Amino acid sequence: MQRLFLLIATLLLAVLWRADSGHVPNAHPALAMLPLQMAWAWERPEDLRWLPGDAGVAFVASSIMLQGDEALVRPRTARLLMAPATARVPVLHVDMSGREPPALNDVQLQAIVKELLRIAPGANRHVVQLDFEVRRSQRPFLARTVAAIRRSLAPEMALSVTALASWCLDDAWLAEGMADEVVPMAFRMGQQQHELRQRLRWQGFTQPYCRHAAGYATDEPRLRRLAPRSYYFSPRSWTAAQWQALHAPTKVRSP
Repeated sequence: MQRLFLLIATLLLAVLWRADSGHVPNAHPALAMLPLQMAWAWERPEDLRWLPGDAGVAFVASSIMLQGDEALVRPRTARLLMAPATARVPVLHVDMSGREPPALNDVQLQAIVKELLRIAPGANRHVVQLDFEVRRSQRPFLARTVAAIRRSLAPEMALSVTALASWCLDDAWLAEGMADEVVPMAFRMGQQQHELRQRLRWQGFTQPYCRHAAGYATDEPRLRRLAPRSYYFSPRSWTAAQWQALHAPTKVRSP
């Protein structure tokens, strides 16, 4: 029994070490040049000049509201300050109107593709990100949109997409290779948050394509690192103290 326990413990440590090893086995070479620690900068004023040199920023460069037959584009207006050498990933955030449900037509699809291509030159590490949450009935539109983006992007550009945590567990529907990087958001997980956090704590994401990157929130209890690359969301403007607290060693309670 003791030998079995030691074997299980060894295998578990090996899995955790592999997740924390810093090696990201992505096929696209641009992702190999992206830092493993990324701060999400939302549409608000941010001064990130203090960010360590081994960290990068995924910033909302533009937003689109899909409303009825329209795609309303709103480029970023909030000030964003970063050191010149900081790795930058432009993010296109897509929302859908609740008052006027979107038609999800080809015009709207092409508007998303066009806007993502417009912000792509701001990627100094050749990585762009699409942040687009959809309901079950809207998944085919997201799949078509991602496919159209992939066809339109230059080969040297990598496409990262955010995903709900459930899409990387039991509700898996993303196709393998749909994007170069999938970033499941291990926060704001709704009514099943407690159950999902417990599952993630012990088994991580079940889908292999969801194990290269993960997103976390600064205002929720810390999870173990679920993937080599971490994206961090803050509901308020970033500070150096906030970032340092994220990376401080967790305290082990005495028995």
